[in-house]
Amino acid sequence: MRGVTMALAAGAVVVLLAAALYLRSSDEPPAPPPSARVQPQASPRGLERSARVEERLGQLRDDYDHRQAGAAALPEPNKRGVPTMAPSKKLAAPQPDPDDDDDDPEEIESLKNTLFTNPDPDERIGAVLMLSGEDGPESLRILVEGMTDHDPEVRLAVVEALGDRSDELTPDTLAPAIGDPDPEVRFEGVSILGDMETPEALQMVRNALNDQDEDVRSLAEGIVDMADEDQPGAPQQAAPAPAAHK
Repeated sequence: MRGVTMALAAGAVVVLLAAALYLRSSDEPPAPPPSARVQPQASPRGLERSARVEERLGQLRDDYDHRQAGAAALPEPNKRGVPTMAPSKKLAAPQPDPDDDDDDPEEIESLKNTLFTNPDPDERIGAVLMLSGEDGPESLRILVEGMTDHDPEVRLAVVEALGDRSDELTPDTLAPAIGDPDPEVRFEGVSILGDMETPEALQMVRNALNDQDEDVRSLAEGIVDMADEDQPGAPQQAAPAPAAHK
């Protein structure tokens, strides 16, 4: 009799555990059907492009269309929208005065000293933001020199600032950015070259077709594809061997 009682008790425990497992599984949300999952975009050559690359290529195409249509107003500065530091730090950084576009020699010298001698990278980024609000050859020269900063975030801020003044640059000016060890800096450099639309700039973009970073390669490929679409009769050039970034 005792054995029967124990068997019934064990059976009841098994039933309760099974019921608990069933209720727990029913609370989990069902997996989305395969058709509802986001599929990565593919380039004409079959290379999958990230959303970041697609967005940048869309911006470059929009800029090109604006220029082709003779639009009077181009997109706002810093259109690339890649943050150089945390938003809280960016808000705390000194902001340029939009009504003061001319180089002030004393202010330029102070910003130059900050960029080249201050040990705090956030302070140096603040100097870059201030220099980006100046309009003159000296501020541009200092920004170009700033591409040699040892901190990648500072170099990225410098390249973004140069992108807003790309009409004052020659493609070879961006050679340090294209050869930078940080892929974010190279990404921005390739993007600026894609906005220049000159044979020299396009050749430098072609040199990035075998970059070690997938997004840099994909961006370069997209820029070359757009150039080939605009000039369908242009001969295709083979991509160079990948460059080593130390």
